[in-house]
Amino acid sequence: MKATTPRSILLGTAALALSLLAIMPARAALQVDITESADGAVPIAIAPFDSSGQTLPLDIAQVASDDLESTGLFDVLDRDSMVATPSDPDEVNYQNWRSASVDNLVVGSAEANGSGGYRIRFDLLDVYQERSISSFQLNAGGNELRDAAHTIANLVYEKFIGEKGYFLSRIAYITMAQESGGLRYRLIVSDYDGYNPATVYSSRDPIMSPAWSPDGSKLAYVAFDVDRGRSSLRVQDLASGNIREISAREGINGAPAWSPDGDALALTLSYRGNPEIYRYDLNTNQLTQLTNNGAIDTEATWSPDGQHIAFTSDRGGKPQIYRMRRDGSQVERMTYDGESNQGADFSPDGDKLALVQKSGSGFRIAVQDLETNNIRIVSEGPLDDSPNFAPNGQAIIYAKQGRNNELATVTIDGETKTRLSQSGEVREPAWGPLGY
Repeated sequence: MKATTPRSILLGTAALALSLLAIMPARAALQVDITESADGAVPIAIAPFDSSGQTLPLDIAQVASDDLESTGLFDVLDRDSMVATPSDPDEVNYQNWRSASVDNLVVGSAEANGSGGYRIRFDLLDVYQERSISSFQLNAGGNELRDAAHTIANLVYEKFIGEKGYFLSRIAYITMAQESGGLRYRLIVSDYDGYNPATVYSSRDPIMSPAWSPDGSKLAYVAFDVDRGRSSLRVQDLASGNIREISAREGINGAPAWSPDGDALALTLSYRGNPEIYRYDLNTNQLTQLTNNGAIDTEATWSPDGQHIAFTSDRGGKPQIYRMRRDGSQVERMTYDGESNQGADFSPDGDKLALVQKSGSGFRIAVQDLETNNIRIVSEGPLDDSPNFAPNGQAIIYAKQGRNNELATVTIDGETKTRLSQSGEVREPAWGPLGY
C-alpha cells in the first residue's frame, strides 16, 4: 500500500515566463559534460516512464536523471544497467533492484490529458523498505515536458537533500563569436543546463556583467558603444524587451548588482574621476555614492538581508574583498589568503562568499566560510572567474578561460564539476532565481 496521498502539481509558471521572453533564438545550446563526481552519493534509478504506446517528444526520465546526476549528490543508475523498466509500484521486484545496489527507485507514466497536454504520475520508492515514499501527479502543457522533468528532479532532490532543487532556474551568459563582418556579442538566457537558449541582446560591441533581478523578470548589464567611446548600464525587461538606461556617464558604468528587494542597484561609476561604488534607487532615480577612496572600488554584491555590500578594492595594494554597511559605513577587510581576492558573490543564506583567488596556481574559484573565515579552493584554474551561486547555494557557476573559453559548475565542496561549452567563447555567467 502506498504510504502517502498523491500530490497534484500544476506546471505553468516557469513555462509561461519562458514564453513571454521578448528574445530571439540563440545559435546553439550549451553542451553539458560531468567531469568529476562525488563519493557517497545517493543511489537511485529513474525507470523510463510508460506512455501507453504514445511517442513522447521528450524522455522525461532521462532529463530528470541528468538533473540529479549533475549535482554529484546522486549516483544515478544508467539505463543500460537497469534490471527492468517498471512504471508502477506493483510491477517492481524489489529484490532485483537491491541486487543492483539501488536504494531508491522512481517509476511513473505520462499520458495525454485531453487538453493538449500531459498527466504525469510518478512514485518515489524505498527499495529496502519496499514501499512508496511519495506519490505525485503533474499536469503539464504540450510544450512543458522538460519543465515537468525538471520538476520531478526538484521533488526528488528536496526529498533527499532537504533543499529546493534548482532545475527550473535559468542562467544568463555572454557569447562572443566570429561572424561575417567581425565579432558578434550576445547576451543569452537559457535553462540552467544550457537548453532553450535565447538571445536577449546582440551587438558588434562588447556586452558585460549580466545580473538577474531577484524575481527573474529583468537583467541588468553593460553595453558598449565603441564608436562613441561610451558604455551604458541598463536594465532590460525580459517579457517586453524594454530597456531602461541607468547610467551612460563619462568613464566606467559597470558591475551592476541588485539589492535583494529589487529596489536598488549597486554599481561602479568613475565620472568623478575614480572608480567608486554607488547605490541607485530604481524607484526614485536617486544616486548615492557609497565609497570614497583613492583606490579602485568595484564588483559590489549584496548580502541576502540587504544590510551589507561586499566589494573588491585595491586600497591595500592588491585586490581584496571588503564589506560595508548598505550606507557605505563600517568598511572592513574580509580576505587575507592568497595573493589577491576579487569578484565576490554572497551565498543565498549569507553564510559564504564565492570569490576568485589568485595564487601560485593562477586564478581559481574559492568559497569562504564567513563564520570561520576558512577558504576552500574548488576549481583548478589557471584562469577561472565570475563565480555565481546557484539559487539554493549548493553549487557555483563560473567561467573558465583558456584555449576554449567555457562555463563550468562546481559543488561548494569542490567534489562535483560539470562543463558547459559551445563553439565560440562563453563568459560571465549569472545564475537566476529558483524559477518556482
